[in-house]
Amino acid sequence: MPGAEMKVVKITEALKHLEKVNEEIRYAGLVGGRRFSAGLISFRPRKDADPKQIRHPDKDVICHVLKGSGRLRVNGRRVALTAGTICHIPKGTPHDFAAGTKGEMILFYSLIKTG
Repeated sequence: MPGAEMKVVKITEALKHLEKVNEEIRYAGLVGGRRFSAGLISFRPRKDADPKQIRHPDKDVICHVLKGSGRLRVNGRRVALTAGTICHIPKGTPHDFAAGTKGEMILFYSLIKTG
């Protein structure tokens, strides 16, 4: 792509600059373009369940669990996540993530505009 600049991100450095969304979630957007964005998101264990799910009407989600463990809830299923797991969530699919009880779960995510 003409005019695009390469970007190199050190994950250990990026994790030091996560922005707090709430007591459970911190994140940092790392790279993006017209049809995609990518970053890091950290989930900390919660004491109570949160039934709220998110949906991206025009974007597929791809996540790679970098650290920790937890679960993905999608289409009425709970899928166990551990470091090294990659998941794809098609656009429009309600979903949510939660850390396990033993500590934070860190994901690298990509949102890719489709259609």
